[in-house]
Amino acid sequence: MTKRTISLKVETPIKAHHTAQVGFTKLEEGEAFRQGYDIKLDLERAKLLTDSYKQTEDKPIPIRRAKAFENILKNMTVFIRDKELLVGNFARDLKSVTHYPELQWRWVEKTTAPGQVYGELLDDGQWEELKDLHKYWQSRAIHGMERQYLPKGMEDAWRFKGEYLFSYHWEHSTPNYEKLFTIGLKGILDEIEQRAEKLNKEAVSFTINASEYADKKIFLDGAKISVSAVVNWIRRYADLAAEKAENENTPERKKELSQIAENCKTISQNPPETFQQALQLYWFIHLLVNFIELPQVGSGIRLDKVTTRFYENDLKEERLTRESAQELVENLYVKFLETGFLHPPIWTGVGGGGLGWQSITIGGVDKNGNDVCSEVTNIILDAMQEIKTVAPPLSFRWHDKLQKKTIDKVIETLASGLSEPAIFNDKMMLQRLMAYGVPIKEARDYSINTCMWWVIPGKNICFRASNSGQFSLPKMLVLALNQGKTFDGIQLSCDSPDPSTFNSLDDIIDAFMIHFRHNLKRLLMVSNIGDELYKKYLPRPFLSSLLDGCIERAQDCRDWVYEPDYRDVMLIGINNVANSLAALKKIIFDDKKATLLEVIDALKNNWEGKEALLKDCLDAPKFGNDDDYVDLICRDISIQLTEEVSTHKTIYGTNWCVDGSAATSPFMLGTMCEATPDGRKDKDPFHDGTISPSMGTDLNGPTATLKSVSKVDPVLAWNQLFNQTFQPEFLKGPYADVFENYLRTFGDLGVHHVQFSIVGKELLQEAQDYPENHPDLLVRVCGYSAYFVDMSRDVQNWLMDRTAQSF
Repeated sequence: MTKRTISLKVETPIKAHHTAQVGFTKLEEGEAFRQGYDIKLDLERAKLLTDSYKQTEDKPIPIRRAKAFENILKNMTVFIRDKELLVGNFARDLKSVTHYPELQWRWVEKTTAPGQVYGELLDDGQWEELKDLHKYWQSRAIHGMERQYLPKGMEDAWRFKGEYLFSYHWEHSTPNYEKLFTIGLKGILDEIEQRAEKLNKEAVSFTINASEYADKKIFLDGAKISVSAVVNWIRRYADLAAEKAENENTPERKKELSQIAENCKTISQNPPETFQQALQLYWFIHLLVNFIELPQVGSGIRLDKVTTRFYENDLKEERLTRESAQELVENLYVKFLETGFLHPPIWTGVGGGGLGWQSITIGGVDKNGNDVCSEVTNIILDAMQEIKTVAPPLSFRWHDKLQKKTIDKVIETLASGLSEPAIFNDKMMLQRLMAYGVPIKEARDYSINTCMWWVIPGKNICFRASNSGQFSLPKMLVLALNQGKTFDGIQLSCDSPDPSTFNSLDDIIDAFMIHFRHNLKRLLMVSNIGDELYKKYLPRPFLSSLLDGCIERAQDCRDWVYEPDYRDVMLIGINNVANSLAALKKIIFDDKKATLLEVIDALKNNWEGKEALLKDCLDAPKFGNDDDYVDLICRDISIQLTEEVSTHKTIYGTNWCVDGSAATSPFMLGTMCEATPDGRKDKDPFHDGTISPSMGTDLNGPTATLKSVSKVDPVLAWNQLFNQTFQPEFLKGPYADVFENYLRTFGDLGVHHVQFSIVGKELLQEAQDYPENHPDLLVRVCGYSAYFVDMSRDVQNWLMDRTAQSF
């Protein structure tokens, strides 16, 4: 890491959220963000947006969105940091996050009030200014509007009561960077102009009806306004860099600023010509679609694949060295570190410590099945080893044609204690995507957009929310064992048969599915309403211009979808359910040590006075030990749940899917769930990930755990998130080859995904006791990494309870 990179990193305020609330419990400890950074809520974007909306009341919604985007880009603050080689900001200064009043106003206003959890984010007088701004949006903001459209009897379907958490946050999609790097923004504008000319010919020849013509013309007009605004916005950086270069006294920095000015001038219209220009254009587009047009998580760029030709040409032309290329990538990582969102407090219990989950994908194959790993792949990994930032997460695509040197570099990066990269298995993913109907050449181009979500870069896979809700599967089991009531007697779900009538494990599973179906319908009702509102009120003309098919169809990305669509729900706690069912099967139906009613009574009393029964449940077979007794229960339930979800339709007529992302939702949902038959106590967290064994129950070694996971068919089930923890020494020295064989076994077994925490428990304990000594200690959470000190103490304890595997 160069002196420049060190300086930029140290001077960057970290805007990763602390956990402010878990379930309904507001945490007392700490601040919303890390102490000492004085993070603020920037109202600049909100004011510019509101001003534009007030001036365009008579315009169609797509034009209003485009005009607002144009007004923001024309008038927002732009700046260039000292020393940086890549430029671009989304808020007025480094310490700020921004506000999106077209989405939300209620919780923002409540939580930023003086004395509230985010009260310190606004300076004196700004809260009154915020309230005044919100007067315009109280009847227009989308979040909360869905409540007006819920049918009678389902008015509370949006509200979190422990069964599922309906989610509006956050969108994600991946533009076609490869195309953009080939034709540039001017090429995109040319396509819009050509499509507009074609549309006009269709209209005058009466081959299109008036209504369709008007809708398409409005889209194209909005797209042209938006892309043109971006061209001018990038030119603002070119002008600023040129001005700073003129006033710079240091020859070296003067040259750097002049190069930045030239880069921005070039890529404002034309495709990039150099590695630095490619990274710069990527960063501009990433900011625009993720932070400025609307808040969006993820990235999904296949960074090595799309930039290798620029790197190799620069080497040939002697424009850069490997070392200078790595410094540019390190600068890119610092730009990721500058980002951040303001999350609803309840959401921090789901993704505390995260920083936008802006995943970069490396590795994999090209459309012809050839390995795409290159020296840029190694540079990306080396840069992460050096800088050790919480963002971006790295997702590595594992396949059979990998070279030994690439595998060694991946293991070396993991062994450095980074917990990066997460590893995704092409063998499984290609089967899964083709089963969905994705053509093989498109499937081979998949990337990971956030934690676990796959996309095909450039395809219209644009989601309103990163997921439509986190669904508590153990809560469904509790409801099945108490006729739809919580253990304290609240009727939370529909009625179901009396457990005294259950004569088999199938009866319990049938009751479990009754409550899953009932609550799934409620969640998907409110989710589909949310999608309709986004479609009507929040078109995305700029993003649409960068997604395949939108310009050709002259349609916004909200109005149609790439098929197969992938709107999803998250199912959390499957192994708590599988372990519970295995315990009930063994204790009640096989060994007959207790009756079901006795177990239910013990659960209602949180196992108090039932220690012998608790021990029997804890001793029952547990997932993660290569034991078919429980592994096949997990497989069968997972497939049954997936099939049920797929019977429901999105607003586009496609099937709903299951996604295996989790973040810290297993911790949060666990706090809202009663005791379960696997031996878990009331309010204890669920297992982490979506297929990881319950904490401390995988006792037969890492290969046995891999075998358990491999039995849960990821093609018939879902893209499960699998965490494993190793001490660093088991990736080094004499164990390096053993770990490589472990990864090859992962690939051969067809396990979808594995991610690692490579840090010892002793170090974690030290960081918990003395956080000031370990501000940059990274841990893998669930689908993303976080600085350990940014997690709440309870979440830290949960992470430390993971089994540390060894060979």
